Formats: sequence, C-alpha cells, structure tokens
Amino acid sequence: MDCACREQAQGLDCVMVGRVIELEEEIARSIPSTEFDEETALALYHGSHIEVDFPNPPNDQCYVLRSRGYVGQIPVAEDSILIRISPKVPILNLFRMLEYAYDLKSFQLLEGMSTVDSLDDLFENLAAILAKRVLDRVRKGLYCDYIIDEESLSYIRGQIKVMPSLRAAMRGSTRLECEYEEHTPNVDDNRILAWTLYQLPRFRLKREDVQHHVRQAYRALASTVDVKSLEPRVCINRFYHRLNDDYRPMHGLCRFFLEHCGPGIEVGEHEFIPFVLHMPILFESFVAKWLQANLPTGIRLETQYKADLDEDGMFVFRIDLVLIDVASDSVLAVLDTKYKRKERPDVADIQQIVAYAVRMNTQKAILIYPSTDTQAVILKVGEVNICSIIFDIGVDPDEAGRSFLEKLMAVVKP
Repeated sequence: MDCACREQAQGLDCVMVGRVIELEEEIARSIPSTEFDEETALALYHGSHIEVDFPNPPNDQCYVLRSRGYVGQIPVAEDSILIRISPKVPILNLFRMLEYAYDLKSFQLLEGMSTVDSLDDLFENLAAILAKRVLDRVRKGLYCDYIIDEESLSYIRGQIKVMPSLRAAMRGSTRLECEYEEHTPNVDDNRILAWTLYQLPRFRLKREDVQHHVRQAYRALASTVDVKSLEPRVCINRFYHRLNDDYRPMHGLCRFFLEHCGPGIEVGEHEFIPFVLHMPILFESFVAKWLQANLPTGIRLETQYKADLDEDGMFVFRIDLVLIDVASDSVLAVLDTKYKRKERPDVADIQQIVAYAVRMNTQKAILIYPSTDTQAVILKVGEVNICSIIFDIGVDPDEAGRSFLEKLMAVVKP
C-alpha cells in the first residue's frame, strides 16, 4: 500500500495548504518524501516541538511528523512553512484551562467568547483583554512604589553619600552625590506589562481593533515605564496587596504570552500568529490550580514537591501534587498528572507513583489522566494502593472537576 493510500485508510487526513501543514495533537502524520524536503525535516528534527521519522521502508518512504505534546502554530522560517497543530480538546475548553492555569478567573474571560473557535481567535482575544485592562489601569493611575536611586545633584535630596561627594569635590566638582527614594510607576509591575505589549505586535495580529488597543496600551506605558527584556519567571510569585491586586491576572496573561511566544518561536513572514502550548504542562498546572480552588477545608495541596532521596540532595523526586492533612501535617496521598490517552496506564507510570508514595510514607498513590479513553485501574503494590482517576478535559472543566474531586475524596478520605 503506498503512503497516500495508507493515510486515507487510517483517516489521517494530512494536507498541505500552501505553506501550512496541518497536524492534530497526538496523531502521526505521514507525508510522501516527494512533498517534503530533507532540509525542512532536519530543521524540525533539531527543534523541540516536532518528532520526525525520516523515510524508510517500514513507513513507505514517508516523512512522519508527530507533536511532542505541543499544540499551536510553529513556523519553519527558512522554508516559509508553518506547522499548525490543532488540539484534541475544544478551543473553549482550552481557554478555560488557561483561565485556571494562569490565574485569570477574575477577568471573566468567557464573556462574549462564544466565537472563539481557532487558536488565532484565542490568541487575539487574550491580547485584546490584556490591552484593555492595561488601558483601564492607566486611566485609574498606574501602581507606584518607592525605589532607591542615586544621582549627582547641585542640591541636597535624600541623603548625601559622604565619601563619593568628597571624592567628587577633590576633583573640582561642586555637585553632591545623593541617595534618595523616588515614588514612581517605573517598577517591575508595570515593566512586565510594557515588555509584553512591546512583544505582541511581532506576532502579526490580524484584527485591526486588537492592533489598535495593543498600540494604544503600549504607548500609554512607554511614556513613563522603561521597556526592557524580562523573563516569564518574573510574573510568578509576585507580592500583591490592595493597591496592585488587579495586576495579578494581567501578569498571568503576560506570563502566558512570554512563555508561549518567546525567542524559540520566530515570526518570519507568515500570515499566522506563531505560538505553542505544551499540553502536558498546561494540564498539570490546570489540575493543580483547580484543586487549590476547590479542595475541602482541612486539606492542603503542595505542588512540585521536592523530595530529597539522599542527605546531599544529589537525587531528588519532583512530585506533581501532594495532599496533606492540615490538622496532622501528614501526607494523605501523592498525585501525578499524565497527559496521555492510552487505553491503560503504563507500567512506568505505576512504578513512578509507587516510588513517590514510598518516599512520602503514604499508602495512597493516584494517577490523573485527561480522557475517558484511559481505563480506570485499582492496584496494590506492597503497602501502596494505586488508582487512576480521570479529569476529563473534553467536557466543561468545572463539571469534570466536580466529578474528579468526588472520586478523589472517596480515595483519600473513604
């Protein structure tokens, strides 16, 4: 059977539309070697987003492309080709997962979002929301804070730096070296917003209203705030209080854009917005945030728990989720998210969660999968009871979450 016939028989539906190659999350796509050149394949092979099998007899001399857990739009700039990977979950559900994962619930993102049915729509709507919220904050007044500054002045301001001023006087200067506090909007809270808005036009936003709002918001900030390169991590674990609490969801959106539209995704000349989402990480973050918002009183959730295996810290477990009883401070269960849709859990998944449970001295170990395609299992290894629970992201996340939590509590506190 030739490659094209095999694809039709398997329903793989791989098509090349101009400069766009359409893929679907978790499904391999075969492309005849006559329709795909080796240089492009090598560029993808050396990247981190697409797994590439090169032509050989078992695959009928086809190139086979698979996503490495990513969805989105990935340009291969040198060849003016764009790889578009569509998610298995509905776009609106993806949107809801982002709400939780990036602390955006207070934005009420779903209002008026019924027309979001593509990744481009999702990206542009989020960009519009960020720009409008920044403009609202500019109208109310940007958050300001005190920063320490040093300057050579002809008058006294704040404290005189004695030794630097004496050295300057010995050189014939009549100016004083002063250190003072300045109340200014030029702080990281606003720099994060400015840097993100500066980056957004690179991605060829298509809607004119979105372009306008992004430009307007950027200009409003750039006149008073330094625009400098910032890493996504600056958006995490920031301190919020009554004067800047509305920055929290804006920084969540900034983190989304900076993480998924960073330097690893080059824009080129494409008429598409290039960005990627790593679904395993999004699923893990979504489950963690949903649980934090909905766990019953008396249970604490620890995420990315660091468990040392030796005194020197040379060997470490990073456990996705650990449930702790607040009253006794004892571990109730260890949980591990697995973004897989296999028929049953892998043996390696079971081995991993058992090791976590032994290390944390708990008898309850739970594997979390995103789809009902995976059968629920109940096993016992030594003293450790293992079960799998589905958090079905194919339906309404809150509805799926309630079902998931009911099953989880039945295991944790029977």
